Amino acid sequence: MRNEFEELARAYPSNPIWRDPAFVGSPIVSHLETVLPKALKAALDADASRYVIQGSAGQGGWTHTPWVVLLDPAVTTTVEDGYYVVYLMSKGGERLYLTLNQGCTAQKNAVGLPGAREGLVRRAEMMWSRVRAQTQRFGQIKMDLGVGGAVWRGKLYELGAVAGVAYQTAALPSEAVLASDLREALRLYDLIKRSGGWDAEDVLMAEMTADQAGQTLEHAKRYRQHRAIERQAFHAKKVKKALGTRCMGCRFELREHYGECAEGLIDAHHLTPLSSLEDGTVVTFEAKSDFAVLCPNCHRVIHRMADPGDLEALRTEIAKGPLASLWST
Repeated sequence: MRNEFEELARAYPSNPIWRDPAFVGSPIVSHLETVLPKALKAALDADASRYVIQGSAGQGGWTHTPWVVLLDPAVTTTVEDGYYVVYLMSKGGERLYLTLNQGCTAQKNAVGLPGAREGLVRRAEMMWSRVRAQTQRFGQIKMDLGVGGAVWRGKLYELGAVAGVAYQTAALPSEAVLASDLREALRLYDLIKRSGGWDAEDVLMAEMTADQAGQTLEHAKRYRQHRAIERQAFHAKKVKKALGTRCMGCRFELREHYGECAEGLIDAHHLTPLSSLEDGTVVTFEAKSDFAVLCPNCHRVIHRMADPGDLEALRTEIAKGPLASLWST
């Protein structure tokens, strides 16, 4: 990783220009998109398969803050929302930050810049409270990406940082230290995920009890992970492609009952009952084996059952009622 980050700092434009014709086909673009992610995967070895690892120099033109991100699909599959581990280089290339940070685009689009600033700071504080006793080299960090106020993403990244470390690119630490810091970042990332993300404990309990009978706070935190997996558009698209859109509970095909407005409407339900897993267990994402497709009604009901992964139990309940005739057709 060390050599690859040194090359990034050396070759990246010190004054990025959006419509620079040198962007298209530039070797440093390929370096960010291909070489650096491969270096991170090599450093993580088998653990790399748990993450989506991507790098970017910008979309169609140079970004002021090039990045390489590691996304846990149980949290998010996009840099625009959720939280993740990311390397961000400052404008000019003097500093490289490794941070637990937050997607800001969805926030900004939803509530505007002032609301996004406030929300990112609040969320960062909540997530920091969940990991501060577990940190080693990481701490709360004041990032300076060297960008002006017009570069709103860069300014929001500065506010959204939960914790991190800063490096001077002219004196990067050893390969061993860089790898150790990355593993610490991912350990804290996993801890935040298992602790409920950025929401307060009363919010976690309220979300769970809306779908299930009251459980413990630990159940609420795991339920949050479960629902985050199901709500990822990335997963839903793959699951629909693999399993279709006919409910695997009641067998309704919603389009047949509601017309074209319901075309493709189905929920992806993750079958693994997270409440039964030990902390640190890797959650899998195989579309055919780890998910079912359910209509909104069946999806709500199965989350109220003793085992939300038991499709047969759901079908048994359905067979007792007026929908039983669907199973004979």
